[in-house]
Amino acid sequence: MAIQQLDPLGTLDGRPISVIAGIAILAFSSIMSWLNMDEIAYPLLTSLALLAVVFASLVLVLGTSPLRAPFTGAMHAIGVGSSLIAFALSSASLGDSAAIITASWGPLVVGTTCMALAPYRPVRELVGVGIVASIFTGFIALVRSAESTTDASPMIVILFSITPVLTMSLGGAAFARSLAQSHQHWESRAIYGARRQRERQHVSVARSVQQDRVTILNRDVVPLFADLSRRGIVSPGDRAKAAEYSASLRDLMVTEVNRSWLESVVASSFGALDGFSDGDSANDRRVRDPHRLAGAMTDHQRTALRAAVLAVATGDELDRGSVWLAIEKTPLGAMIIVHATVTSSESSWRSSLAPYFAVLRVVFTGLQVSYHSPSLTVRFTYDTP
Repeated sequence: MAIQQLDPLGTLDGRPISVIAGIAILAFSSIMSWLNMDEIAYPLLTSLALLAVVFASLVLVLGTSPLRAPFTGAMHAIGVGSSLIAFALSSASLGDSAAIITASWGPLVVGTTCMALAPYRPVRELVGVGIVASIFTGFIALVRSAESTTDASPMIVILFSITPVLTMSLGGAAFARSLAQSHQHWESRAIYGARRQRERQHVSVARSVQQDRVTILNRDVVPLFADLSRRGIVSPGDRAKAAEYSASLRDLMVTEVNRSWLESVVASSFGALDGFSDGDSANDRRVRDPHRLAGAMTDHQRTALRAAVLAVATGDELDRGSVWLAIEKTPLGAMIIVHATVTSSESSWRSSLAPYFAVLRVVFTGLQVSYHSPSLTVRFTYDTP
């Protein structure tokens, strides 16, 4: 699993490195082409090579944007492939007498591209792409050295070309593997600690629930029994009142037993599951999950959604009373629809919610944000068993 999926916020914080790398490879290739202008025999090929570097730079700068997360394997292939094409074109543009070792900037561009994309793809893919890129780089260098009149040994040219690609790509993969292992180790310790904490709190929670039941009994049932004991007569009104209390307690216990984790989070964040009304009494609950699909979310999805709900409940960009969530069944899984009324400027709520949207884009699929002032609707999907 990629670092972007394991730690979306950490990857977002490290994105400036990818942006700087994208700008750097374009500046480096342009400067090197200008410095070796005398050795360029085919300027058109050099221009095409720089255009290919532009494509690789766009992948690093725009493709890694949180608005386009998650970073796909196709984008990875486009970025590395564009840098390889740039190397091939730049090598072909040199004259026969050019010093390929000093005039060729392609291997550094390819290696930098591979390394900058390390946080966004799985380790196995990074290693595989790095090895393939090194093979293509060595082949391009071999072809170029065969056509050049330079005195350098072909093996020296090949080693000089593949070394930056191989070391930077494998170094990026090793770095990504180290971060992934550290994150998974931390996550396992956190899960173990949370489990121990739940075990310690189980007794106190059970006692608290029991106390809540006793409070309800003391408030409603005990006075009824005391009145019956004092009067010694059971009237039809007493029977109706007892039936009402019994049904109320039974409904309360059934509701709490059937409450999903999402309903619990929303109730804890907003203070209650109801209290919202859009004019339809059938839709006066904040969480509408008729098919009970909330339980199908993964741990990462639950964590991301829980953080987003808490941010909305504690922030002042959205009207708390207008927020509701609906989970609908789709042919491929489930879709979550979140609706709210915006009470702040567009720039304010977008900047405040941008980190949460970035995380949701990674752990869920197909996130769409629709804003028609003052109404905000967010949709995203996930797979279900």
